[in-house]
Amino acid sequence: MNMIRPLFLLLRPTQWIKNGFVFMPLIFSARVMFIDDVIKVLCMFAAFCWISSATYILNDYADMEQDRVHPLKRNRPLARGDVSPGPALVLMVILTAAAFALVAAIEASVVCHMFLIAYLVLHIFYTFKLKNVVILDVLTISVGFLIRVLGGAAVIGVSVSSWLIMCTFSVAILLALGKRRHEMVILSSNASSHRPVLENYNVVLLDQLVQVATTSTFIFYCLYSVRGNPSVGVDPEKMMFTIPLVTYGIFRYMYLVYQKEDGGSPTSLLLTDLPLLACTLVWLLACVVIIYM
Repeated sequence: MNMIRPLFLLLRPTQWIKNGFVFMPLIFSARVMFIDDVIKVLCMFAAFCWISSATYILNDYADMEQDRVHPLKRNRPLARGDVSPGPALVLMVILTAAAFALVAAIEASVVCHMFLIAYLVLHIFYTFKLKNVVILDVLTISVGFLIRVLGGAAVIGVSVSSWLIMCTFSVAILLALGKRRHEMVILSSNASSHRPVLENYNVVLLDQLVQVATTSTFIFYCLYSVRGNPSVGVDPEKMMFTIPLVTYGIFRYMYLVYQKEDGGSPTSLLLTDLPLLACTLVWLLACVVIIYM
């Protein structure tokens, strides 16, 4: 019974919010009213939650020693010794099998399975190689977000605006860079001991990269708002009303990264920073109103 909580924490359930990107194609293609599509996307969301948790376990197993020098990650179940490697790896296999079984149960297309495989393979490479390659470590995380969006589109058979794809990719890069910057700041001279790739970064470089990612995110979202999604029939001028909300959200995130020296966990920021959470919820509500009403 004492093992249940550590095993559950090993899944990093707070990180499942990242898999919410799976719902973007459903929302922005105006198919929320189709119950069959909603069920399929919910199943795809669950599958990504399970397979992402499997990759988290693999990553924690590979990084046990490095995590022990991190002020926050040293409390993870494997690093702290609450869970031994054997049961953790068994749970990883079970989660992976369950993810593919769920997607097969809803009779999803082969493409959906391919996206799950791509996500899994990408993060295996990330765990053992790419996380130690400067720049590619950040891009790999960003591609993972793209796979989630494309998986959500594939399961209901809709296309995704190219501008929305670029915006997603850019946002993911921004969040990944913010996380790297936070690690550099809080770990200081011990940064490379926790994550060897940090030896190739410095705060000045990361600040410049964050500025590029911030600008591109804003531009891509504005282009998406202007172009809209012709297949849905949304008036682009209406979507432009959401740009101030996105602007505030980006600025608020930048404030937290630079002024509060935060950004280590974007999901924690979203859930704990009331202004950022409120902005996100209002933006979602505005999008729903514009697209569906």
